[in-house]
Amino acid sequence: MEVVRLAAWCDCVTEDEYRDELSRSSLPPVAVADALVHFRRGGGAFRVQEFAVLADGRRLPLGDELGFSGGTYVTLEGLEADVRTTVLPDDDETDDEHPWAWLAGDLRRHGVDTTAEQLEQLPYDVEFSRRLLARVLVQTLRRRVT
Repeated sequence: MEVVRLAAWCDCVTEDEYRDELSRSSLPPVAVADALVHFRRGGGAFRVQEFAVLADGRRLPLGDELGFSGGTYVTLEGLEADVRTTVLPDDDETDDEHPWAWLAGDLRRHGVDTTAEQLEQLPYDVEFSRRLLARVLVQTLRRRVT
């Protein structure tokens, strides 16, 4: 199966979702409360999932779900930059714009025959969930009104 496009999908995390996630962790209640205060002050959190689009239209998730936190007011341009930064490796051992070799290896583990060089030539898009798009639109409209 051929990969025709690479992308990352981004969604916002609601306070309730964050609270549920924290309640499933082994954090003590005081740490959970502190984390929720930080969440509110930081303007929220975002989930990112990188994926490959195959020729038959299937989307194959790549790697683990990632995330980042953001400011109180976000733009789609700013979010896209944050998503693209989030999917990059944490180390500085490579000059690659993206971890193409790692992505090719992950795809091969899923039975997709590809190379880093082939992936590097593909379009790479960032997609946003509907609720994240709605959140940005509401924030933009509120800023225009005030």
